[in-house]
Amino acid sequence: MWAKLALKLFAREFRRGELTVISAAIALAVLTVLTLSMVTERIGQSITQKSSAFIAADRVLASAHKLDTAFITKAKEMNLQTAQMVYFDTMLFANDEMQFSSVKAASNEYPLKGELKVKSSLLGETVVAQGGPKPGNVWLSESVFYSLNIDIGAQVELGAALFNVEKVIVEEPDAPFNVFSSSRRVLINIADVAKTEVVQPGSRVNYRQLYAGDESDITSFYEWLKPQMAENQRWYGVKDRQSPISNSLNRAESFLLLAGLLGIILATVAIAVSAKRYCERQYDPVAMMKTLGGSRALIRKIYFMHLLMVCTMAVIVGLAIGYGLQEIATHYLAQSMDMELPMAGFKPWLVAISTGVICAVMFSIKPLLDLFDIPPLRVLRRNLGDRLAVSRVHLGLSALTVFLLMWLFSNNIKITLILFVSTLALIGVLFVVSKLIFGGGRKLGLKPGNSWSLAIASIQKRANVNAVQLISFSLAIKLLLFLIVLKNDMISDWQSQLPADAPNAFLVNITQNELEPVNNYLAENDILVSDFYPTIRGRVNAVNGEHVARKVSLQDNEKKDEEARSGIGRELNLTWLKNVPAQNEIIEGQWFDENAIGEASVEESMLERLDVEIGDTLTFLIGAQSFDAKITSVRKVNWATLKPNFFIILSPDVLKDFPATYISSVRIEPEQKQAFSQLLRTYPTITAIDVDNFVKQIQSTIEQVSLAIGFVLAIVVLCGALVLISQMQASLGERMQEIVILRTLGAKGRLIKNATLYEFLLLGGLAGFVAALFSDVALLIVQQQMFDLAGKLHPTIWLVGPVSGGVFVAALGYFMIARKLKQNTQGLVRALA
Repeated sequence: MWAKLALKLFAREFRRGELTVISAAIALAVLTVLTLSMVTERIGQSITQKSSAFIAADRVLASAHKLDTAFITKAKEMNLQTAQMVYFDTMLFANDEMQFSSVKAASNEYPLKGELKVKSSLLGETVVAQGGPKPGNVWLSESVFYSLNIDIGAQVELGAALFNVEKVIVEEPDAPFNVFSSSRRVLINIADVAKTEVVQPGSRVNYRQLYAGDESDITSFYEWLKPQMAENQRWYGVKDRQSPISNSLNRAESFLLLAGLLGIILATVAIAVSAKRYCERQYDPVAMMKTLGGSRALIRKIYFMHLLMVCTMAVIVGLAIGYGLQEIATHYLAQSMDMELPMAGFKPWLVAISTGVICAVMFSIKPLLDLFDIPPLRVLRRNLGDRLAVSRVHLGLSALTVFLLMWLFSNNIKITLILFVSTLALIGVLFVVSKLIFGGGRKLGLKPGNSWSLAIASIQKRANVNAVQLISFSLAIKLLLFLIVLKNDMISDWQSQLPADAPNAFLVNITQNELEPVNNYLAENDILVSDFYPTIRGRVNAVNGEHVARKVSLQDNEKKDEEARSGIGRELNLTWLKNVPAQNEIIEGQWFDENAIGEASVEESMLERLDVEIGDTLTFLIGAQSFDAKITSVRKVNWATLKPNFFIILSPDVLKDFPATYISSVRIEPEQKQAFSQLLRTYPTITAIDVDNFVKQIQSTIEQVSLAIGFVLAIVVLCGALVLISQMQASLGERMQEIVILRTLGAKGRLIKNATLYEFLLLGGLAGFVAALFSDVALLIVQQQMFDLAGKLHPTIWLVGPVSGGVFVAALGYFMIARKLKQNTQGLVRALA
């Protein structure tokens, strides 16, 4: 019986439009979370997949010792693509010339991701290779041709084997980005390694196994592989590499995650406001039912059934619209990025449905319980029940619900706490401010009949309602400002690291005698060049007189000295400079002065690795000579800039008697490549490291990330606008009553319009000002803690926040009221009835 009544009431309320507000709010929450989750997941997977070209695979297993081929067999059984590689350094001979080169021996499947580009001659066109060299053939980088003075078709000797020179290597997807490593690249087939007889017991060789496939298959394979991995084996993906691209990917994923979190907050606010508004509009029908003998239990069943039906319908509609939106969005982004976006998993669906159901229940329980407490006497006294007490328990549960949803979505307690606490602080401050300002409305002696007076009076009359609106406005504005400024700061930081004229090649092994003529040649050909840095290889041998542990040979069963101090285990590239490099920042201590003797500046991560501090003395070993240097400063280095950087910089006096070579970065434009090639022919001992492809890939990835971030930001901005609209709709009924009363008393339409405009202008301006302040503080914390950016304040938004908040809220409120003012008084009365 009660179910039939509930269905009739539901149909009547649905036709009247009473359920549209809460239904739209729940649907908004669901579609927001689904759209953001699916778009961010698909974009994140796509960018990660494309960026996998930097390692020529999705994952790599690396080892200094030969890897078990059983790993490859198992991976193939689990539907993964595989390839194998071996790296070693050796001498390359041709005629009477020789060159120390870095050899990569790869299987036929290489590369699994990315493109290997070659030329058939030094002046030929670049093409994408279909597989690597066949056995007996060798592909060489361009610099090797100049060093050995050979051409295509020549023969070179590598170890005990002869090879035919077949191709010129132009680009390798996984070429190491190390400006101090050799650019003399040699690529052979892995089947030819044995016949070279170069790899012997004790040889310094690096082994790689490449894997590519579905993420689920890779995860399953790694679970099988992990227990069998030795300590000297490493499993890594593109985000594990310490490079500009990994930093960009991590920042992009963090931003997309952050946008999703803010979308959840906005969605929960919309549901809370709409649920309360719907229940308030049911006070009179409930009072009428109680007057006619309806029991509390009957009413409870009816409205709980309404909630279930509304929730089910809204979730379905939200899922349908959300899926459609993300399909449109990802189709547009796929065309803009010129790449196919992978399908999202089940998590976005589960999170969206959970968000809709949990929010609908948690934010509707208290308004529904209030609804059941409406007294029957409200039929005669319409104000009964309007001021029901706010439950602190419900507020606490609501806050906990939001926190848990954010944590569930992000799986990051740190960022969840930062956003949640800053939001609570904003609400607390706004509540106090609204009480002080709105409570003082009576004391303002404004003239009657004035629009400003009417606006102030309206604000004071609805102090509690306006306090809630102020909090909602400010919260939405804060989140929008937060995302917009963060997005601009991130992209600005990326662009500053890799500007349009970023270096795309490095010159290494420049001798002192070649320094001046090389510099002059570059200037004559208008080739942009950075500073020349002297370099020399050296090892940190002791700290404060205590020797560090040297690297032991596992091959010879040597044991590590457990009592020795931990060191680096390898030689470092040292330099000496008078001035601080542009991409370095002194964060502790003082840089060398003119009279500096035996001083050192250490990069911050190296300081931690050596477990030293300012004032400690480092002992360096270069060849058979050793010397001391005292640490006088600590530097923060921007490794993302494509310029030479160093872990340790010494004062000029320390290494003045040591022979050194120089390094510099240059910018080679397409029309300058011929002149640059001539430089390498003239000075064959100089090594040129081409990173142009690397720069292009990073810039391309950053552009794609920026596009994705811009789209996600647009979604969140739209959600914020819808929250503002739902909050204004919540007070629309009461405002219509005031309009009817004012018109009856003879107020002109212009007076009412201006008063409404001024009221929303004051609310929006105040909300924008407070939102700007809290947004800036939260930004400062998040930039430092989550994005590794130099946190800074943004005074500009302190002005932009109030202005944009006031203008937007005023325009929106004025538009909504202006439509109602077009109706005559009789029409408004009928609408209210």
